[in-house]
Amino acid sequence: MARKRESDEGGAPAWMATYGDLVTNMLVFFVLLFSMSTVDQNTFSEVAASLSYTMINLKGGDRILEGGAANSIIALDFTKYDSEEAEAKRREKYVEAAEEMVVDSERKLKDKELDDAKNDIRDIIKEQGIDDKVQVFEEKDFILIRLEQEVFFESGSAEILPQGMTVLSSLAEALRGIENEIIVAGHTDNVPMTNKKYATNWELSTARATNVVRYLVEVEGLDPALFTATGNSEYRPVGDNNTPEGRQKNRRIEIKILK
Repeated sequence: MARKRESDEGGAPAWMATYGDLVTNMLVFFVLLFSMSTVDQNTFSEVAASLSYTMINLKGGDRILEGGAANSIIALDFTKYDSEEAEAKRREKYVEAAEEMVVDSERKLKDKELDDAKNDIRDIIKEQGIDDKVQVFEEKDFILIRLEQEVFFESGSAEILPQGMTVLSSLAEALRGIENEIIVAGHTDNVPMTNKKYATNWELSTARATNVVRYLVEVEGLDPALFTATGNSEYRPVGDNNTPEGRQKNRRIEIKILK
């Protein structure tokens, strides 16, 4: 029987596709080498320094860009300038751009820390079942936690009650991660003091604020450099001192976290 003639297949052999890819990759590689060899060394050094400056100044785990898209970009100018003054201005521009990126990144991180703390505080209030005694407000420059006296003190006393200590311990966990300044202010109603230990509401309100700060610092270990204790007596009311309900609102502790 006659051998069947093998049919001719059209096109190049299969190995040619692999060879073509290899040649293309080598071409791209040498083009990149050539382009890098023609970059001005000074320009390349400036770009590297600018990016290094940004990376070094970020804390561990931080990111320059938030989310999936680039929000901050250093615009690189590879134009060669004739004068040293122009070169100096360009270098200064890179440094300023890097500094702005670092500042913007740090601000976003602090804002996120404050948002997390605020949400944690609201969760704590619900868990403690004191929603009707504690309020949380957010303003442009601060977050304010307003706590009624009944949670913390007996009438005319600055000694923190056990329930108040429990609340403060929980709040301390929410505040532990932030480095913002915190102002603790004591407030009273306008009923004159009859307690021999405190001559006026000034002394009482200041003692209450001080004891809250001391608890957060000495018991919970928060940074004392972040805290300020103030007494405001009856002179910054939030309710009507002519009614029992208003006087109850005025007897309070306020914890203000500055942004």
